[in-house]
Amino acid sequence: MRFSPEFIEKVAESNNIVDILSQHTDLKASSGGYMGRCPFPSHPEKTPSFSVSELKQVYYCFGCHKRGNIFTFLQQYNGMSFLEAFEYLAARAHLPIPAAKSDGSTAQGAESALTEKKRQLDKINK
Repeated sequence: MRFSPEFIEKVAESNNIVDILSQHTDLKASSGGYMGRCPFPSHPEKTPSFSVSELKQVYYCFGCHKRGNIFTFLQQYNGMSFLEAFEYLAARAHLPIPAAKSDGSTAQGAESALTEKKRQLDKINK
């Protein structure tokens, strides 16, 4: 099932990365964002090296060098696929996921028509 980039962005904007990460590690406000100990089990540490930017909605660990956004955190930490992380965040934000049409595409079928048109134009140009 494909979703429009606008809907994916809406789901990401409807969830705050600080709220999600605060469930897994203690974050303390610092200049420009938040700092805490890395929540990943593969990186035990005693001092905070995990940085979260609420403004940019991204995280970075200076120790193990893991980085990403709200989707990649759920994928790396919980072992979710992108679709599972997406559905979890959509449900958390109370956003209804667009229903699939009978042909298997989403309600935003205009996107797939546009993609097909782009493929045809690429083929013509080649």
